[in-house]
Amino acid sequence: MNKKYIFRVLFSLFFSIIIVTLSLYDHLWMKFWGSLYVPPVLPAFSDFNALNIFLENKNQGFNPYFETTHKIYTGLAYPSIWLNLVEILNLKNIINFKICVFIILFLYFYILIDLAFVVNNKIFNILLVIFFFSTSNFLLLERLNIDIIIFILIYFFVINKNSIIQFFLFALSFVLKIYPIFSIFVFLDKKKYFFLTLMFTSIYLLFIREEISWMTNNIIECALTFCYGIASISKAIYFYSIEYSYFINENNYAFFRNIMVIIVMVFASIIVLSQVNLLKKNYLKKLSIDQKMFLSGAGIYLGTFATTANVDYRLVYLLFTIPYLLKEDYKILNYIYFFSIILCFNSLIIEGGNPYSLFYFIKGSAVHFLKFIIFIVNCYYFGKILNQFIYFSFLDKKK
Repeated sequence: MNKKYIFRVLFSLFFSIIIVTLSLYDHLWMKFWGSLYVPPVLPAFSDFNALNIFLENKNQGFNPYFETTHKIYTGLAYPSIWLNLVEILNLKNIINFKICVFIILFLYFYILIDLAFVVNNKIFNILLVIFFFSTSNFLLLERLNIDIIIFILIYFFVINKNSIIQFFLFALSFVLKIYPIFSIFVFLDKKKYFFLTLMFTSIYLLFIREEISWMTNNIIECALTFCYGIASISKAIYFYSIEYSYFINENNYAFFRNIMVIIVMVFASIIVLSQVNLLKKNYLKKLSIDQKMFLSGAGIYLGTFATTANVDYRLVYLLFTIPYLLKEDYKILNYIYFFSIILCFNSLIIEGGNPYSLFYFIKGSAVHFLKFIIFIVNCYYFGKILNQFIYFSFLDKKK
């Protein structure tokens, strides 16, 4: 048997067993994660366990999008298909729950170590190790947010060479969490599947539009250093405005937030399109694995940054952007990018203190500025890849 494969399996088993074992002892769970600058919550894997609570609410006759009997959780912010899956898998049973958690953790750790072998680059390995021991990763593991499952699906979607399986994995991840729609550009070199996927996502979004509205209302717009996105920035500005009696208040916040979203989308479009020359026939036939990973990771970061508020464990997708950048010639720009993601991976460490103090304002602004730099760099390279595949051939016929 391949030694590298055995190493992947043993690595994944080791960390999965340790974390699941820790979850069996509440005092160890709290002490372990607390020592790593992660605010621990009970029960263990609280975000994943919340699905059991929402299912229970539903079975009691409540609408989990509007009502919850649990004092910690707001309304359901996931597609309702999750409640069906939890019921089918009977995750209320503690043994089933732990087995499911173990499988998720095993696949996650397997993917992280597999990335190291696939990319096979010293700088990438260093950045991967930094992420592995970052507070963003620790928070993802402690909460076991659904994002970890989507990350797993997106990885297998990107590396798979079979278009039908790719479509299935993309569709599954999209149905489970919606935001994977931003990784649709992985099909850029397969026009048939790209338009098929575009049609599927459009019809599905129309079909569940009411549910999307409910989910959106339940998303907490966190305005902390370990969050990212224009909604987080808008909410922070709103809080400062309320505290110091500026012009933004409850009556005009929604309008202000929407304007901010539009401005960021326009700004991103300008950067992306500035790299696209529609008149020049300069395109490739196939996307490389590095380009596919970049389009998926950058697409999710750009899309979620521009539309909503996100906790930093979602920065895990930035791992997919690194291999492509390592092969680009703009070394200074890339090192600025790597420096930014290293600090942002660990933004939870500097969280805390009086949120209205000057010190908190400076450190919070610095972290969000770095996340905006990450946003700009991803826009730039996203446009560069699009430029190799977008071309209007009818322009030649007119000459």
